[in-house]
Amino acid sequence: MKKILISLLLGIILFSNIGFSEVFQYAVNAEIFENNTVLYKINLIYVNNPDQEVSFTLQNPSEINIESKTDCKIVKKVLETQVNCNIKASERTDIQVSYTSDENVKNRDGYFLYADSFKLDDDVETLTVLIKLPEATGLREPIESSYSPPDALKGSDGRRLVINWLKNDLSEGERFDVSIAFEKTGDIIASNFPIEYVIIIIIVSFVGFALFYQIYLRDKNVKLILPVLKSDEKTIYNSIIKHGSGVNQKVIVRDSGYSKAKVSKVLNSLKERGLIKLERIGRSNKVYIEKNFEKKA
Repeated sequence: MKKILISLLLGIILFSNIGFSEVFQYAVNAEIFENNTVLYKINLIYVNNPDQEVSFTLQNPSEINIESKTDCKIVKKVLETQVNCNIKASERTDIQVSYTSDENVKNRDGYFLYADSFKLDDDVETLTVLIKLPEATGLREPIESSYSPPDALKGSDGRRLVINWLKNDLSEGERFDVSIAFEKTGDIIASNFPIEYVIIIIIVSFVGFALFYQIYLRDKNVKLILPVLKSDEKTIYNSIIKHGSGVNQKVIVRDSGYSKAKVSKVLNSLKERGLIKLERIGRSNKVYIEKNFEKKA
């Protein structure tokens, strides 16, 4: 009976991993040109992924170019184009896709309307959509209702208006629809247009990288701990996060460049404060993140 239960448990675990797929970051960068052609650059990042086939959908693409170490194929359907990629188990896999489209900008009565819909074929941790308008154009009045969704950041790269959206924790099957109404102004945007907005956009677009370690821990309390750690403690703690919970102490020594004695001293300090657990394996330790840590007095 015990063997049967163990076999069933292993079967459930293996079955639960089949088809697992989550995108850590889905970043869309689109430039609209004067002839209403749109150049898209899409970057997808998968982290801590098993061997699996992933797919994503493109709307009205032409001149598709894929840059990735994975094996990707383009499948054209009646209403959309699908990209299927076989990715190998790794800590991180990047897939970059660029293409153009002439179908997303329409000439209305005195203005232009850009509209697109991004279909999510997998769960997405962070979605960023950044749209650059053509030079010498501006948002249509009233500006407050000229773009959708309304919770966007507006800025400039010095010559073009930039509209940027950021969304977190989106589910497979969702669509993210965007639209922008703009018109010609005759003037190129001055370079003294608030550059602070551009900085904010860049920071927001790459916030996922700054919080990369959360993929391994799924523990929001971790970001509260790092700022209060000493420099050597941060180095060692980040090494543990980088390799995932359950890393051999020898790996931490190699990554940090510290001596074995110093690493042991720092690990014991982190252990005393309830941040990590140490498991003796032979002549070394295996280090685990304590997910339910408490900051001891």
